[in-house]
Amino acid sequence: MDTFDLLDAVLPDNGWFAVVGIKGKSIKQEIVQTRQELDDIAQKFIQEERNVFFGCAKYATDQSRTKANVLALKSMWLDIDCGEAKAADGLGYATQTEGLTKLQEFCKLIGLPKPIIVNSGRGLHVYWPFTEVVDRKQWEPVAARLNELCKIHNFLVDANVFEVARILRIPETLNFKDNPPSEVSVLTIGEPIEFDAFSKLLGVKDTPALSIFNTVPLVQETGLNALTQSLAGNTIQKFSNIMVRGEHGCQQLNHAFMNQAEIPEPLWWSSLTVANLCVDRDKAIHMMSSQHPDYDPITTERKATQGGADSGPHRCATFEKHNPGGCNGCKWQGKISGPIALSKEVLEEQEEEYEVEVEVPEEDDLNIVDVGSPQYKIPAYPKPFQKGPNGAIYLPPNGEEAEPICVYEHALYVVKRMHDPEFGHVNLLRLHLPMDGVVEFVVPQAIVAVKEELRKVLAKNGVAGTPAQMNYLATFVNSFVKNLQYSKKVEIMRTQFGWIENNTKFVLGDVEISKDGTFGSPPSSVTKNIAQYVGPVGDFGKWKEVFNMYAKPGMEPHAFAALTAFGAPLFKFTGLKGAIINVIYKFGGTGKSTTLFMCNSVYGHPELLGSNWDDTRMAKMQRLGVMNNLPCTVDEITSLTPEEFSSMAYSMSQGRGRDRMEGSTNKLRDNSTTWQTMGLCSANASFYEKLASAKAGGNAEMLRLFEYEISPNNLISTEDGKRMFDHQLKQNYGHAGEIYIKWLVNNLEEAVLTVLKIQAKIDSELKLTPPERFWSAVAACNITGGLIANSLNLSDYDMKAVYAFCCNTIQGMREEIKTPAEDATVVVGEYINRHMQNILVVKADIDKRTAASSMPTLEPRGELLIRYEPDTKQMFLVTSKFKSDCVERQINYKDTLRELKERGILVGNPNKRMSKGMKITSPAVHTLQFNCANSGFIDMDGLIVSELDDANRDANV
Repeated sequence: MDTFDLLDAVLPDNGWFAVVGIKGKSIKQEIVQTRQELDDIAQKFIQEERNVFFGCAKYATDQSRTKANVLALKSMWLDIDCGEAKAADGLGYATQTEGLTKLQEFCKLIGLPKPIIVNSGRGLHVYWPFTEVVDRKQWEPVAARLNELCKIHNFLVDANVFEVARILRIPETLNFKDNPPSEVSVLTIGEPIEFDAFSKLLGVKDTPALSIFNTVPLVQETGLNALTQSLAGNTIQKFSNIMVRGEHGCQQLNHAFMNQAEIPEPLWWSSLTVANLCVDRDKAIHMMSSQHPDYDPITTERKATQGGADSGPHRCATFEKHNPGGCNGCKWQGKISGPIALSKEVLEEQEEEYEVEVEVPEEDDLNIVDVGSPQYKIPAYPKPFQKGPNGAIYLPPNGEEAEPICVYEHALYVVKRMHDPEFGHVNLLRLHLPMDGVVEFVVPQAIVAVKEELRKVLAKNGVAGTPAQMNYLATFVNSFVKNLQYSKKVEIMRTQFGWIENNTKFVLGDVEISKDGTFGSPPSSVTKNIAQYVGPVGDFGKWKEVFNMYAKPGMEPHAFAALTAFGAPLFKFTGLKGAIINVIYKFGGTGKSTTLFMCNSVYGHPELLGSNWDDTRMAKMQRLGVMNNLPCTVDEITSLTPEEFSSMAYSMSQGRGRDRMEGSTNKLRDNSTTWQTMGLCSANASFYEKLASAKAGGNAEMLRLFEYEISPNNLISTEDGKRMFDHQLKQNYGHAGEIYIKWLVNNLEEAVLTVLKIQAKIDSELKLTPPERFWSAVAACNITGGLIANSLNLSDYDMKAVYAFCCNTIQGMREEIKTPAEDATVVVGEYINRHMQNILVVKADIDKRTAASSMPTLEPRGELLIRYEPDTKQMFLVTSKFKSDCVERQINYKDTLRELKERGILVGNPNKRMSKGMKITSPAVHTLQFNCANSGFIDMDGLIVSELDDANRDANV
């Protein structure tokens, strides 16, 4: 026994091994090529106190442990659960001894040879090794027949193990469910059997046919269409269902049962042909025979099967022939062809799995498939509706129906209730179709309540039902919703992507990512138009090949822009609301739009995930609110006016959209349009220059703009660029985003700490002032995102080179823009420059000889707004006009005056007769008085001399 190796005995020689370690909800799986690798991993799993399992099949590749990837098999197996709880639930036997006894009885009954038996710690794993290797197509019908026989003979085994991708425990490992852990060991060894011989023992022909017991049909070629074959697997036939109807059942069978001693042999045989095709035939054929004086069990068995496997149940006409008049008065006369129709009931399942979404099972559940092969679990249907094995929906027969009513042929159910900001309560429905896979769609509760509207929505989403079925489905969906109202709280549909619930989860398109895993998050009416463009398409490797085009030396400006994809989700942790990165391309062919497409491609569609410059302002703000913590790209903003861009930059920095009033009430609408992210834009010209033309001096909007120019280069050829950016990128995208966000969710503290450290490093090296630290925040987020992306093998950028580029760019921006603290004098200076036609220059002194005011040196040629007195070096501005100019140019008026006062430039605010010294005088007005003798202020004397020279030249002309 010590030298016996189970895996050698039950696995083929060729193919890949699968080994799985389970600890609680933690599942680790490896697919390896050699036995030594499997043994090493198994030992590691044991050290981690994991329950260790092996794949009962060999796999074609190392990609997944799925049915489709199964290469070959060399055994058949059973799993017998043991324990008091299993026995109490009718799922197994109280002890292993009882389980072994039942196994021996079953083998003797069927004629099966001695198997290999493994003590799994609690239960029993049973194997029949084959002398040859078989493929999945050969194996599955035989497994289905073995499952069928277990059910017929009430042999309690785990019905889930009859599939090729099964895993069972490895001997000489430990079952950690027990404390202390119990050892998994081989109890008995069985000799291999030929596969064909094993199949024949089970009654499987070369081409598998339906069993005479007519339970779940085997996979086979028949004359039935696919729909009929599918429905055949949803029902079973029970003789007891006919008999419990009593006088409302079959009169002929009732007569045969009540008069067993007197009825003629042909009528007895007709009765047995019906009972023989029912799952309870072992009891039924004897129930219909035991009251006869010559009753013999063996004779009854022979009689029941005398027609062979191809013999069907006798019809009503045959019963009437053997017992004329026996059908008179029967309520089913003319409605059914034979009594077997009254035997059907739904083979109801409480839970069924489909390979379309992963759900991590509990450790006790060995019904595990490869984590790369998603599965859905179909829930129990609301009563009185019943669920067939393939998810079909049925109603049990009422007094007027002979058979169960097929409500719908495929699985359809309500997954959850949600609340949408526009439609109110809505329901997520899931439909399983044999060729199209799984379809999910949202139906507002207001539509569920109206049958005609619900029919339209169901039909629109692929539910093909008859008018009668649609009526039943309306009741079915309503019942489902009502049940969920008692069992699950309504979920809030997300109106934004990005961080939620104290930064513990992240919404990305139609999924919600948390430390517990990735879960579906159906888009709301607000997010659905954008969510459709989020997600993976094509191949990750091909996407990465394109993304790494920016990894070439000299492409750092492009790389930094693309890294906004990874930097944006980190931006909120800088404490700022919003920022704009504007990339200037003065010449065509430098990849202006491509840079934005590369950024978008991290999360989804390169083009459709972004905005256009001509989208309305409200549309841009709405998209910002949806993207929230994802990058928001706007291509080609050159055509925006300075005022439009200024408004956009200001709004971006505020992190929220405008408040709006409700149409018919005097109250504000709920404003959910908020964000904390970075926008990435492209243009042909500098918006520093445009902002400067719209607003005086440096200001907050300009400091929230990270702008740089990209010059043409030949690092990427035209041919390569067209092939990679115009074709390959647009066919492969959206893979990196989920990988990156998963890492962030699980390592957020580390990521934020890295951002802050890099920002502090930039601040220190460049000696940035507090207002300038906005630039270092943008740079730190993108650089941190790039470092993380590199570590996750999403990109291969030279981050040292990108860092150097950032520092040089910030230095350049710093030289171009003065911070607000230095620009108060510039505000006044630019005001004067714009109003040179509105200046009066005149001395303050009165002429002592004439006692008259001095004559002006320069008179205004328009409205008088500025008075300068060269003898006292004092200048006066009309307060109201200067204040209006500041407001119009979005300059903080109070801060400007405060700074000028602190610097000794603003010395008062007197009421001043501005026109004194002119021929026509005006009343005094409120003014601002400036001391032009201050060396830190404007040289008005030099300015006036220049203006006088210009005026004299104009006069001479």
